[in-house]
Amino acid sequence: MSEDVLFSVIVPCWKGAIYTLPRLLSTIPQSGLIEVILIDNSVNPFTKDDVCTNRDFRLIHSDPYKHAGGSRNRGIEEAKGQWLIFSDADDYFAPGAFDIFDQYKNSEADIIYFCADGVYPETGERSEQADLYTQLVQNYLKDPSKEWGLRLSFHVPWAKMVRRSFVEENHIRYDEVVANNDDYFSLQSGYFAKKIEAVDKVVYLYVVSHGSLMRRRSYEVMRTRYEVILRCNQFKKQHRLGKYQGSVMYFLAESRHYGVKAMWEFFTMLFKYHQNPFIGMSNWFKTVKRIKNKEKKDAAFIVNQ
Repeated sequence: MSEDVLFSVIVPCWKGAIYTLPRLLSTIPQSGLIEVILIDNSVNPFTKDDVCTNRDFRLIHSDPYKHAGGSRNRGIEEAKGQWLIFSDADDYFAPGAFDIFDQYKNSEADIIYFCADGVYPETGERSEQADLYTQLVQNYLKDPSKEWGLRLSFHVPWAKMVRRSFVEENHIRYDEVVANNDDYFSLQSGYFAKKIEAVDKVVYLYVVSHGSLMRRRSYEVMRTRYEVILRCNQFKKQHRLGKYQGSVMYFLAESRHYGVKAMWEFFTMLFKYHQNPFIGMSNWFKTVKRIKNKEKKDAAFIVNQ
């Protein structure tokens, strides 16, 4: 691999991903300027021969108990490119995405944000799952005063170019947790970036995974998501950006499904992180309604498959 690599595409994956990786890899041009790093965190690792593709890639094995965040961190350590581009194993890049990336290779920004679309893999039907991030990009381009909204609320790792030297100089890494490992990385990188850019072009297709939709209500996942948002809110308060804190009332309400002990633990964590439970209350009912409607739609889709 040349030392003049422009883009390092980092993909955390596990053995079950060998069936979706060929689709992803087919959307990444074969070029000496682009390296693809697959980081397998399976308990039973797979080999390069297990992936049906002619595209070159590097396969690295990581600790399965450090989850996707640990895989992404290992990818950062191994990367040689000027720009980091993160992808999930079951998603893929939009046609022409790397032509768009190439147009911004000489940007002075530390992060460049792009747009994404969501898609259901079984039918190709469009999903609204990625619209929030596209809207953040478009809102900023229409009104630059909304820059902090983009910097602090673009939680996902994909649909971005992130300068590798910026990540290393600021020692920014992913949380090695079971869920939402990307939130704190995205928050810190968005805050510390000296300059950002935004581009109103779709470069990424986010595949709605019904398995993860069903799994996300486990107690371990819910508790992890809750603690991540508490840590992010604490960071925002410490940096005088408290108005961008996210509401935790949804998690407090959901804790009742896991018993009295869980409810007590969730409320105790509020005090640990000095969190006001009523932040965002004005938008809470609207948010809960939106979440519930989305869950009903996802559940109906699963049942009809």
